[in-house]
Amino acid sequence: MIKRYILENKNKWIWIALGLIAIIVRVLLSQSPKLIERYYSRGFFIGIRYFLDTTLGWFPLPFVQVLLVGILIYFVYKVSNIIRFHETFLDSFKRFSLGIISFCFGVIFFFLVLWGFNYGRVPLEDSIQLTPTPLTLNELKAELKINTQEVVTARQFIPNITDSAIQNYFLPLELESKVRDDLVKLLNELDFPTPGKVRGRQLKPKGILLRFSTAGVYFPWTGESNIDAGLHPIQIPFTMAHEFAHGYGFTDEGTCNFLAYLSCIRSDNPFFQYSGHLSYWRYLASFYRRNDRTGYKDYFKTLPDGMVKDLYSINDNSNKYPDVLPSWRNALYDTYLKTQGIPEGVLSYNRIVMLVKSWREKQRLIPVE
Repeated sequence: MIKRYILENKNKWIWIALGLIAIIVRVLLSQSPKLIERYYSRGFFIGIRYFLDTTLGWFPLPFVQVLLVGILIYFVYKVSNIIRFHETFLDSFKRFSLGIISFCFGVIFFFLVLWGFNYGRVPLEDSIQLTPTPLTLNELKAELKINTQEVVTARQFIPNITDSAIQNYFLPLELESKVRDDLVKLLNELDFPTPGKVRGRQLKPKGILLRFSTAGVYFPWTGESNIDAGLHPIQIPFTMAHEFAHGYGFTDEGTCNFLAYLSCIRSDNPFFQYSGHLSYWRYLASFYRRNDRTGYKDYFKTLPDGMVKDLYSINDNSNKYPDVLPSWRNALYDTYLKTQGIPEGVLSYNRIVMLVKSWREKQRLIPVE
């Protein structure tokens, strides 16, 4: 009877087996980052990247939305079949449960094969010889002071800029290709492969991601880098570059922030430069405020009007999309990151500060103490 049950649901058991095999391989390779780097990140994944970009990449709309609608239709179809067959409750429950388990393991299989194995690759700091270390409060204040001047200078070089808050018309028409080209140029200089052309999609309706405290998301099953269409224009270049970095095989959030920062500030587009510098400033300011709230308030009063109005404008825009279950979202995402070998969890986003400081020291942009 058991053998017959297995044979009748052979396809479902195959997907469960494939998912389990992928998980086992991921665990076994977790101690061999050089193997993953060589044979997956710089090997098999390159073929995946080309395949996705030359097929789904040509679709005129974000394919993730098409895929999600397709999954919804499939589940409605399966449920209707269960009702139509007039099975006993136990038989329906067993068939439906096995289908859900099979689907989940299939999702895991494709996640790991199409992108997820990159979680085990050689860390970026090892590849480019950086030594990120936590900053003391004095180092943090010094870094914030340096970056503030960079933000102010970058803003002054934006054509037709005033002291009013920046609006959407400052974004270039060829936004997606320009952001991607800047990141590709950086990665090539750092000796990382950049196969294909990762798509950068803006998801609608506005707030669909922001309401879950997320500005963007890379979707491995379609190979697309997605950002929320409701983002403030200043945040868009940096966030899109961050998601493009995911698309080219980088999984750590702090690493993607760092790559987005470098690609923006090295761009020949003054607005992108400002986006990179101000995005980094906001991470620094968040740390400073957390450690010295009074000192931060005093420092904030010294900022120029244009920069202050931009910061308030970003906050006002974010307030249009209040979080939905923020504590649940943070807990789930934190757990997910930790299971993928990122011990800092959601705090990994903040690694950008340590990486930038180490990069500055390597480039002799600030003195090493």
